Amino acid sequence: MIENLPFIKFSPAVSPEIETTNTWLLMAKFCAIPEEYEKFLRYSNGCSYNGLNLYGCSSHYRENKNYKYPSLQEVNQNFKDYNFFNNKLVLGNWNESLIYYDKRGNYYALADRINLRSRQEFETFEKLFSYLMEQIFPDKDED
Repeated sequence: MIENLPFIKFSPAVSPEIETTNTWLLMAKFCAIPEEYEKFLRYSNGCSYNGLNLYGCSSHYRENKNYKYPSLQEVNQNFKDYNFFNNKLVLGNWNESLIYYDKRGNYYALADRINLRSRQEFETFEKLFSYLMEQIFPDKDED
């Protein structure tokens, strides 16, 4: 998925990290990490590139940037008092959009970060990720 891309990648998430994160998420009334996203986390426990951030089960301190890349729990903590996010899960952001999963509707969404209106919805994480890759790395041969 991101093997050959210039992403900042982190070590894969392990089962205890995923279980601990899921326990917190469910207790805070979010949804558990979707199976597709969990597969991604087992490859890279979050990633970042050029305005795209996908969060993992652990935070990561980037010493050379003096920056802490937040975890799913830390990011979603900011949304726990909003009923809108019950049974949803913020997975990341891209430019001015939040990326979240909606368990009730069983879709991934790009939503305006201010008014939370869904701009686009995707039935799978793979389709969402493919769309983002097309936006970030447009085919230069089509010029």
